[in-house]
Amino acid sequence: MVRIKKNIRFSWLITLFVLISGNVIVAQDVQFSQLFSDRLYLNPAYAGADYCSRLMVSYRNQWPGIQFPYVTYSASYDQYSELLHGGYGIRLMKDDQGGGVFKMFNADFIYSHKVEINPETSLRLALEASIYQRSVNTNDLVFADMIDPRYGVIFPNSESINTQSILTPDFSAAMLFNRKNYFLGVNVSHIPHSIVPEHSLILPMKITAHVGAAFPIIKNDSKRPSYILEPNVVYIRQQNFNMLFYGMYFDVSSIALGVFYRQDLKFHFDAMILSFHMDIKQFKIGYSYDVTMSRFLKHSLGSHEISLIYLFNCRKKIKDYSTISCPVF
Repeated sequence: MVRIKKNIRFSWLITLFVLISGNVIVAQDVQFSQLFSDRLYLNPAYAGADYCSRLMVSYRNQWPGIQFPYVTYSASYDQYSELLHGGYGIRLMKDDQGGGVFKMFNADFIYSHKVEINPETSLRLALEASIYQRSVNTNDLVFADMIDPRYGVIFPNSESINTQSILTPDFSAAMLFNRKNYFLGVNVSHIPHSIVPEHSLILPMKITAHVGAAFPIIKNDSKRPSYILEPNVVYIRQQNFNMLFYGMYFDVSSIALGVFYRQDLKFHFDAMILSFHMDIKQFKIGYSYDVTMSRFLKHSLGSHEISLIYLFNCRKKIKDYSTISCPVF
């Protein structure tokens, strides 16, 4: 029994060491369902893409049915600057896994340069510098020698393992092309990992490619609201992980409804995503629910995501200034 306890503890220590050192990296970036609400995460070139300054906060609770769900908080701000001939932004994200055992925090600083090809066509090139912090807190872990067969966890941990934290820089580059009602973009994240792949502190390089359009069915006038269909496709590749995210938003005046699917390249469906967005003056509110498309649904209870966007300091539209025809929420 003593040997088993020691083996369990040793396994925990090895697992923690691998996770915190990253010598064998299996980590992936956080997945969001409202990709165009937290659009700086999708593509940093979106910084300053609007006539308004844009403040966004979001909350994601993934698999609330399990004991320790994955909880992610995100906040961002971006605006356009005529002096810089582009936009700039900052984004903060905190990810909590295992009830606080594994945590990640990152701060992203973005500059997006705009090339105005003509009044209907534009190209944006962006650079992003980030600081990542990953930490492991072992204070709440339960080892075998802390458990009594009859009374449960009653013994204190006989070994003290300090909370460990790693801080590392990171860089990304992105582009976004817009032509009338169509747009496409590419975002290459975690570039240092591609240069020094054996670097243990950086997540694997991630490539995101997305394309979309906005098709007005009925244009806005004084008598009728506007009706817009917005199909979108997003492809994400990170190490051996491949994901397709595709679907459509149906925008009616100040309300948008969305249906999307998330799957791998072998058509193994991960989830169906139902979303609802509403504009209330300068605020945009969004809610989405991930319907897990497997037997795991009854245990995970899907995923919930909430976003809030505030637009302010809006400028008057300039004739030769083009904005991106992406989902406006």
